[in-house]
Amino acid sequence: PEEQRVEAHPQLAGPVFTGLQYVEEAGINAELFLNLLARAIDRERVSEAHPAFAQLITHLSPDEALILFYLKKKSYAFHQHAIYRRESNMFDPRTTTYNEFPVHELVFPENFSLYMDHLHSLNLAGIWQDGNQEPIMGGTPSRQTGINIKNSISLASFAKMFARACVPDHLEAQWVQGTRGA
Repeated sequence: PEEQRVEAHPQLAGPVFTGLQYVEEAGINAELFLNLLARAIDRERVSEAHPAFAQLITHLSPDEALILFYLKKKSYAFHQHAIYRRESNMFDPRTTTYNEFPVHELVFPENFSLYMDHLHSLNLAGIWQDGNQEPIMGGTPSRQTGINIKNSISLASFAKMFARACVPDHLEAQWVQGTRGA
């Protein structure tokens, strides 16, 4: 409402308007910018508009923004397995055995690991181990042959405030892989 409006701080408004110039008008990244601007001019919610948020949005691909949309709703189970190599006393690279996250909604689902690494580098989301690793035993005598690792894909603490301020609550059809043009 007009009676709740305040002037947006230039440190927020400037980067938002600049960022809006370089995103798809009907895309999720534009929605992130507009939601941030809405917080910046709302007397009751201006404290949710952190100056760093506009810069974070400029670093996000649309798929990464979509990942944040889903993570705003809940965390997802992510399980991995690694084989133990006795000769090197090392575990082989982890392989994914279960991923609850809806990667099929992304334009480039094959980049999911890259996206998660990038979101982690921005302190927005990550894949964190959930509990202890489970050793896999085999052979006679019984020896460790590998490990199962339960993880959780979720928002980082700073990202919870970012998601509350910027990430929309509802999914628009044009943001998902099946309805977007390449």
